[in-house]
Amino acid sequence: MKKFFCALLGALTLAVSAFGLTACGGDSESISVYMPDGATALSMAAQMTENKDFGKDVKYHVVDASAIPSAIGGESPLADICVLPLNTASSVIGDGAKYQMLGTVTHGNLYLLKKSGNEDITIQNLSSLVGKTVGVVQLAAVPGLTFQLILKDNGVPYAIGEGASDKVNLKALADATAVSPSLDCDYFVVPEPAATTKVNKTPLEFAGDLQKLYGGGNGYPQAVLVAKRSLIESDPQFIEEFKTSMTENANWLKSDGIEAYFNDITGAINAHRPEGKTSSINSDNLNAQVIENCAVRFVPSSECKEEVNSFLDKLIAVNPSSAKVVSESFFYIND
Repeated sequence: MKKFFCALLGALTLAVSAFGLTACGGDSESISVYMPDGATALSMAAQMTENKDFGKDVKYHVVDASAIPSAIGGESPLADICVLPLNTASSVIGDGAKYQMLGTVTHGNLYLLKKSGNEDITIQNLSSLVGKTVGVVQLAAVPGLTFQLILKDNGVPYAIGEGASDKVNLKALADATAVSPSLDCDYFVVPEPAATTKVNKTPLEFAGDLQKLYGGGNGYPQAVLVAKRSLIESDPQFIEEFKTSMTENANWLKSDGIEAYFNDITGAINAHRPEGKTSSINSDNLNAQVIENCAVRFVPSSECKEEVNSFLDKLIAVNPSSAKVVSESFFYIND
């Protein structure tokens, strides 16, 4: 009898161990993809609309921007793949130890809005903002930093605050909901799709394109796609397929007839938001012009490395704590 119970216990132990190994193996096949809500969510609109899983268990998560650092931080980060602002990536994972950058995915979605009667702003008359007050959504983050480096590059003096007659006065606004014609501001820096929402629902008008003010027609490397080194090393084929899907998505968004899929896109994004959360992209602000304004375009690391390093240098010159120089190993280059 004793031998029977010993044998039974051994069999049970083996069964439990086997179940544990199977469960762990199943979990290891699950790939979590994180991205902030807004323009960056459009960078995977096709994948989410199609529930594209690449033959694996791929889970997409569209979260608030504030949740992104925790998704890639800590000892066991949640995100296997993540879209995030370049400056955040440089500060949190720029050493390339846990994540590598696969490429850039958005190239600027910032626009100047004006009150009626004010002039449009181009690179030629940028200095006309001197003495004016510009309300800037997220002044300490990419929108504000980008606007500041544009002013700095063009020798236009600016100050944080109000009342200076010899400088551009920058007023910090927490988010787009704070943008209002009733504020004592002449202009506003607002990201898409919030900019279009404001123009549609208030007397504010478009006044300038920060991507053009930055220089050239290609904008700047705003958001990047990163993946865990462990995933890159264990499944390079999947990584290449995922990169290809990013280019296919960008082409799809610009294709004729994309308007027929707007409801599918907004529905898919909302389906991947946390329970109780609604995307900032909706039927009121999603149109072909907004998609163009969001500058969704995948550029692999091999083609944008120099541009990324240059933009980081400019951000650091504006605010040394806003970004960090990244290591050579941060860039995933396989060609």
